[in-house]
Amino acid sequence: MDVPLYAIALAVFAVLYIAIGVFLAYTLVITLIVMFAYLAIRHGKLPENYPHGLGDTLITVIFIGVTWGIFIFLAPKNPLPFIGSGLLYTSNASIPIAPIISIALVLSLIFLVIGAFIARDLGRATAGSTTSANVGGDNKPKQGVGA
Repeated sequence: MDVPLYAIALAVFAVLYIAIGVFLAYTLVITLIVMFAYLAIRHGKLPENYPHGLGDTLITVIFIGVTWGIFIFLAPKNPLPFIGSGLLYTSNASIPIAPIISIALVLSLIFLVIGAFIARDLGRATAGSTTSANVGGDNKPKQGVGA
């Protein structure tokens, strides 16, 4: 079991949902982003560098899910504040969340499209342009047509 990941997941969820009063949907999204950022920073390339196996990962996910469920069940909120017009369920909507979510969704989709389709071609274009140049102090004369 990945104990630091479990501790981070519990701490962020408890602070956001129980202490501050952020709506549950936003709490889950923010907590998952923090967990992924921790994993990306700590373990780099996740499939190769993650030290835990599938069984340990499943145990960690189950523990996190059960603990989140207990927090949701025990928190004194009726009805369950899943999503709302603001960020906090304890006060009126002072921050308009719907436009922020819409903009974030559009930007993330654009980022994914660029990452999926264009970045691969950009990588090939820059690699092709650097292969013909003298890289690393290689001062050999060029050979071939027009040299």
